[in-house]
Formats: sequence, structure tokens, C-alpha cells
Amino acid sequence: MQIRHEEILTSRLEEAALCGCSHITWEELYLWYGAQKIAAGTWRDLARRWEKVLESMKEIKLPSSGDPGKLMRIDGRGGIFILGDKLLKQVA
Repeated sequence: MQIRHEEILTSRLEEAALCGCSHITWEELYLWYGAQKIAAGTWRDLARRWEKVLESMKEIKLPSSGDPGKLMRIDGRGGIFILGDKLLKQVA
């Protein structure tokens, strides 16, 4: 993965942790990981990077940053929405 892609991905993960969710298109995932198929290794890498983002946020001790939980995804037609599992709430 190129450094500029790593920076964009980290930014999206931070956005999900701070704002509640973020979106990554399928094309971005394929480009960033240089893959023709998104396999288990890609998902493991995303989870590892998520944990690193959460660790760095804990070190900074942001006032609004609670624990968003484990990284989750919601598949969509154009990509995935990423968010922490503790941010999910049932409707009704």
C-alpha cells in the first residue's frame, strides 16, 4: 500500500471513530490494497489499523472519544460504511 493511501485510510478510520461512521468505496479498497479480490487478509488489516487508531486516540485523551468498540462494516452497492460496534443502536 502506498503511503498516501495509508494516510487516507487512517483518516477514514479516524472519521469513523470520531464521527460515528465513514464510507470507503470498493474501488478505493481494490486500489489501496492492490487487489483483485477483497479477502480475509484485507479485513484483518483493517481491524489491525482500527486498533492502532483507537490506541493513538487514547494516548491523546480526547474529551469526546469514548470506546467505539470493534470495527464493523455495512456493505453497500458502492462500498462499505465502517463504524464501531458500540455505536450501533436498534431502531424502535
